Amino acid sequence: MILTVMKSRQERDWLDIDVPDDYPVIQLKEMLGMRVYGEAPRAGQQYILEGKFPDGLWFTIRDSQDVAEAGLREGCLVRLQRAFSTTDEEAPVFGKRSLFQDGSTGVMAD
Repeated sequence: MILTVMKSRQERDWLDIDVPDDYPVIQLKEMLGMRVYGEAPRAGQQYILEGKFPDGLWFTIRDSQDVAEAGLREGCLVRLQRAFSTTDEEAPVFGKRSLFQDGSTGVMAD
């Protein structure tokens, strides 16, 4: 399948690549890292791959998928972004807060 790679956020600089449907996303990210940034990710650096249908919104593509499983089709747009972090884990969420709490006690207001 042919995908259009956006090399900048302004979507003015792009290139087309041809990849098989069963191409692993992790390898696609490595290949695009070399093509777009000229280097593989260093320690503490990650690449985030996002896809977009021509008239749709950007969505994140997980590493554990291949190109077809990720929902990409012929003519989709993809972009690669660099993220700098010391971990690949997400921050935990510690419960939810009610919108209607008494400010001094934290008790639900009636």
